[in-house]
Amino acid sequence: MKFYSGIPLLMLLSGCVTPIDSDRGVPPFYIERSETLANGSVRESQHFWPFYSHSTTPPDREEIRVLWPLFIDRIDTRVRKTWLLPLYHRKSYKHDDGRIDTDAFLLPFFLWGSDPDEGDYFAFAPIGGTIKGILGKDRIDFALFPLWARLQDRQQITTYWLFPLVELDEGPLRTGFRVFPFYSHSRGFSSSGGARDESKYILWPFWHQSSTRLDTDNPSHAWWLWPFYGQIESKTRLARTIFYPVWTEQHNYREQTSTWSFLIWTVGTLRDRWNRFQFAPLWGFHDRGGLKSGYFLWPLWQWEDHRAAGRTRQMRRLFPFWRSIVDVDPERGTRSRKLLWPLARWNTDADGKTTASAPALLPFDGPQGFSWSHGRAGQLIRWRKSEDSWGLEILWGLLTAEGGEDRGGFSILGGLLSREQGLRPDDTRWRLLYIPI
Repeated sequence: MKFYSGIPLLMLLSGCVTPIDSDRGVPPFYIERSETLANGSVRESQHFWPFYSHSTTPPDREEIRVLWPLFIDRIDTRVRKTWLLPLYHRKSYKHDDGRIDTDAFLLPFFLWGSDPDEGDYFAFAPIGGTIKGILGKDRIDFALFPLWARLQDRQQITTYWLFPLVELDEGPLRTGFRVFPFYSHSRGFSSSGGARDESKYILWPFWHQSSTRLDTDNPSHAWWLWPFYGQIESKTRLARTIFYPVWTEQHNYREQTSTWSFLIWTVGTLRDRWNRFQFAPLWGFHDRGGLKSGYFLWPLWQWEDHRAAGRTRQMRRLFPFWRSIVDVDPERGTRSRKLLWPLARWNTDADGKTTASAPALLPFDGPQGFSWSHGRAGQLIRWRKSEDSWGLEILWGLLTAEGGEDRGGFSILGGLLSREQGLRPDDTRWRLLYIPI
């Protein structure tokens, strides 16, 4: 699969370069873009907004988007994914020996696939069929779903009648039976055959009892008579609730933390020091050691401070209008991302270079999604500022201007009227109707 953009018109359009980044073309309708990714590889892409985009990333990744997110075809070294939302999805995986494993569906009825080891499969929902290697199971058989279904994961088999009301578990790792919501009893086993966990309920959710980590020296036991009382207890933890959700409390002896909650309000301690006060939605504060967070009139004002291995991250948010994220790394420097929605967003890298755009139509970042495919169309103004230069773009290049130590000037419609200033004061070049004068 190759992409060719060598027709004369596109060669002419690709000569229009923005002073903000390496984009070329006539934005937002046609753009050629070169990006250096976090791993150091360079992604080259072409965009015919809003219909089509194509990108290639060394060593052998290729991606086509059509009216994204409706259609995407992504090819990697081993995996190829194709989807047409919300109807069609296909994924194929190439093994070391050249064998290809394929899974696909065409909603709402058809699922199919093939694998040299597992064999082919086909299903026509809800009539019946077989599915292999998806949904976390080796094999799924069903007939008149939800009337009957059988799920197999290695030697473990789970059978449903009137899913999910009646369930039967059979296998070396779990056995059990359930008739929801009247009765359930399930037992889990370790690979050596010893008991790992056990649970049962009668008239769920009124009576429930369970035990976990039975194959360790710190088993946990829980029981619940809803809504009156519930308790979870082990050597390192105690949790109980009374008239849930009126009162709950938790004590972790290993981490030395305790919390007490009345309805949605919580207070807590860490190593005998008060570290948690949450009185939603009015005010809250939580100190977890390396992470401090809080809010005021949630969700309007929220903040977080992370500290780990000498690195810090500060987040401040006045929802949905303002967001600031500042990362400080002794090795990589200080970087920040800020959003003033819906007016503008701007980022500053470790070298002090700031790039910004306005307006900011989306209240979230989507560097590989909406922003990559459609973000340029909504950026009426873009600007760049570094220590020794600056650049400005208005209305997708209708007007561009830049300045710095070695060059400067402005341009209207890519040279309909332009001025370029060189290093020397007398080195000034003008264009009128794209003709040097």
